[in-house]
Amino acid sequence: MIRLKRLYAHNFKQLQEIELRFPDHARVLVQGKNEAGKSTLFEAIFFALFGSALATETGARGLDDLIRYDVEKARVELDVQFGARVLSIKRTIVRGKSNTWELDVANDGQPLEEIRGNTAVNKRLVAELGFDGDALLNTCFVEQKKLEKLEGLSRAKREESLAKLLNLDQLVALEGDLKIRAEDKQLLDRLKKRADLADIQADLPAQELALRAVEEKLQLIDLSRSVSGAVEETRAVAQLDATIQTQNARRAHLAQQVERIDALKQAMLAVKEARDAVERTSDNAREIERLKQEQNDAQRAADSAPQLVARANTLARLERRLKRLDSIRATRDAAQQRAAQIAIVETRARELDATITREEASLAQAEARVREYAIGDALGEWIAARNELSATTRVATDLADKRSARDDLARRFRTETYGFAAVLLALTVATIAAPASVLSLAGASAVTTAIMFGAIFFVLAAIVVIMFALRAMTLWRDLSRAAEALGQVEGEAHAEQSAVQARQARVQNAEARLAQMDVAIPETVDLAHTKRVMIAREMENKTADELRADAQAARERLTNARAVLGELQKQNAFAGEPRVAREQCERVAQKANAILARGQARLHETANTSGVAPEANALQRARFQIDAELAQIQRRVNDATRFAQDIARREQQTQTFFAQAREAYERARVVKPDAAEWNLELEAGNYNGFGKELRAEYDALGGEAVVKQARDLEGELGRRQGERATRARNAAILVAQVRDLVGAANLSETPTLAELEQLAARVQSLDLGDEAALRLHQRELVGRVHSLRDRQTQLARELAWAGEPLDPAACRAEWQDKMRESLVRERGVEIVSLARRRIVQKVLPATMDYMRRILPTITRDRYHDAQLDAESYKIQVWDERANAFKEKNIFSGGTRDQFSLALRLAFALATMPQERGSAPSFIFLDEPLGSFDDERADALIYLLTEGEIARAFDQIFLISHVHVDERLFTHRVVMENGRVAATDLPVNSEH
Repeated sequence: MIRLKRLYAHNFKQLQEIELRFPDHARVLVQGKNEAGKSTLFEAIFFALFGSALATETGARGLDDLIRYDVEKARVELDVQFGARVLSIKRTIVRGKSNTWELDVANDGQPLEEIRGNTAVNKRLVAELGFDGDALLNTCFVEQKKLEKLEGLSRAKREESLAKLLNLDQLVALEGDLKIRAEDKQLLDRLKKRADLADIQADLPAQELALRAVEEKLQLIDLSRSVSGAVEETRAVAQLDATIQTQNARRAHLAQQVERIDALKQAMLAVKEARDAVERTSDNAREIERLKQEQNDAQRAADSAPQLVARANTLARLERRLKRLDSIRATRDAAQQRAAQIAIVETRARELDATITREEASLAQAEARVREYAIGDALGEWIAARNELSATTRVATDLADKRSARDDLARRFRTETYGFAAVLLALTVATIAAPASVLSLAGASAVTTAIMFGAIFFVLAAIVVIMFALRAMTLWRDLSRAAEALGQVEGEAHAEQSAVQARQARVQNAEARLAQMDVAIPETVDLAHTKRVMIAREMENKTADELRADAQAARERLTNARAVLGELQKQNAFAGEPRVAREQCERVAQKANAILARGQARLHETANTSGVAPEANALQRARFQIDAELAQIQRRVNDATRFAQDIARREQQTQTFFAQAREAYERARVVKPDAAEWNLELEAGNYNGFGKELRAEYDALGGEAVVKQARDLEGELGRRQGERATRARNAAILVAQVRDLVGAANLSETPTLAELEQLAARVQSLDLGDEAALRLHQRELVGRVHSLRDRQTQLARELAWAGEPLDPAACRAEWQDKMRESLVRERGVEIVSLARRRIVQKVLPATMDYMRRILPTITRDRYHDAQLDAESYKIQVWDERANAFKEKNIFSGGTRDQFSLALRLAFALATMPQERGSAPSFIFLDEPLGSFDDERADALIYLLTEGEIARAFDQIFLISHVHVDERLFTHRVVMENGRVAATDLPVNSEH
């Protein structure tokens, strides 16, 4: 375990000069005002351990900032104990100059080693501690205003701290040694490429030879196919030439028929066009007649418009009179309603005034009873405190008896010890004197006799020593038990003394409470009891909560009545007295009734004259009807102009249609000149007869069937000519291919069909095998050869291969050996990483176990359960009111700090296992009580002095500027102006 033994600081920040020695087991309270140097003690220990500044709220980060103002040098010394070894650290900072780090190692007080130099000292300390500064700040150094530091860490930072705290550095180093690096991958890749290059050297010649053999067979197959194709295409060209000659003769005959058929068809279309134009002139004549009739109707409607306008004006006047009467009627109704409302308000206001007077009296009575009850409660508390203070105890008598028994046993032990010393001295003298006296006698047996006497006296001395040892052990055990019993009674006496002080404080608090209520302190307990009984009788056996509830109910009723009265007055504000306002409203209603009577008579008279009911809906319907009629008349007047324009346009169209009919008819007569000439008297029957004559000749010539035959023949002839040209080109291409394959000298430039047939017969007699299989094999061989050549070129360039032959078996074996080594190392990295992660993952369950044990204590049993997010370490706490886990950020600031502190302490317990042997046995808490109330502050103090934290750490340091009961701590340090103003720490750290 790591313990702090001694701290010395000179001119370190606020510290002027201090020296503190720490016991192996201590609960140290550090107190002082702001800037007294309390937190600087914390920073000095951190600086001594790690040689760097602690980034606190002061902002100090550079080492020069750690030197006190107006001085040039600062020094910090720290002694740290690791079991039997003690490390003495000395760090000296000189402003603007080199710093000096020193480390002395001793074992059982004997110097072992001296380390000098900044780097050497820092490395040795980190190696001895097993963790760095960040790891300590995450666990055993709880900084001021940084309770949420652990929650703010990223997962990587938190795992890095855990690796250092849990001594996982060796696993990390082993993982680093086994990890496959870039150069290892490059070597493995180079060996693989070398083996591939050796395989390619062995395989490429055979693949090239096989490719040449397959390509020769495929060349002969191509020759056979080209010769056969040339023969086939040459025969087809000859057949197509004969067919094309026959079709050209037939096409000339059909062309004459088609020309006449087309002319007849166009003439029929022209006749139809002329007939349609004549029919449209008839339609235009009928439409012109209809438009002239509409024009006359519009003129007659325009003559009736003035009468409708006069009637509409009369109806408008009636509507205005009706609306004015409705307005007067609404004014009358509002005045009547207002008068009734004012009367109701007058009655309600009188009732609320009476209610307020009654509730004020009731509230005064209830508050008086609450105060009387409070006086009785204060008297009861004073009586109980006085009775507790007057109680007697037998602890003092037991203390005297236990001390007397301990002193008697101590005296007996000392007496018997002195007696044993006297007896042992006498036996020693006898043991020496008896042999000497025997040796002074003459005789041969003098020496033997002297030895015998010496042995007898030595045996007697041994027996005496053994008997005394047994007796001394008995007395010492009894003395130890008596001392232990005395210690227990002394503890009870100390507790009794604290209880008496607490009782006296309780009496003083009770008297202060009575004084605050202007109640005289009773002369005796009996008088106080009598007064309390009288008060209880007046309360009618009601509890304080019931009395306060009565007062609160009266207060609420009074407040409600006042609020209702105020709202009533606000909503019904009058210019003067309510009565005057009510009478004024009644006069307005009477005047409105008189006006309504006169207006309604005149309205009915005018409505009867106009022949309409004096109602708003009837007047409105009549107005809408007249407006619709006027709109219809206006539309018809507007349409009259358009009718005249349409008549002129259609008359012009009629002349155009006659011209179109004549022009189309004349086109048809060109085809059949014997037809009648065109004139305006021709009717639809004349046009239809002319069309039938044209149709008869059209059908006689064959019509569309002949046209289709000519079109089909033209298409067929085109296809034959196209096919003939294509086959001629194909034959030329195939002949060129054959000449290339057999050689231009062995075949004429335009061979005959007989020559081609003879060449085809010779090639087909050869046995060349299956072409599909040969083609497939060729593609495979070409791809393989090209791939091998490209891969060989690429590998040769990458390996800088000079062309020397390679042994495929040796290269492959070398690569496989290296590959097997890489796989083993990768598996090792996976195993080590998995082991390290599993160790780290166990920290979270352990942290939660400790947090669930700490949380009820630190929150006074308000919260009992919590959970953490494994990724972010965000806290969720079980809230019984919501019956669910809630995020920490919804609670108050003080409660959030308590959750964060519970997590920090639990994390420290989970990551500092005692079995490691090098875990810190100290913990610093810098100002954790700033946001705690009194009850939860007491709970934290209990946790540090007697609870889970006290049992886990030997040395606990609490820095606080708020009031803390120093009696709960074993030692106390008071800081003032950078010096130790008072302390009860021992001068020698061994005590």
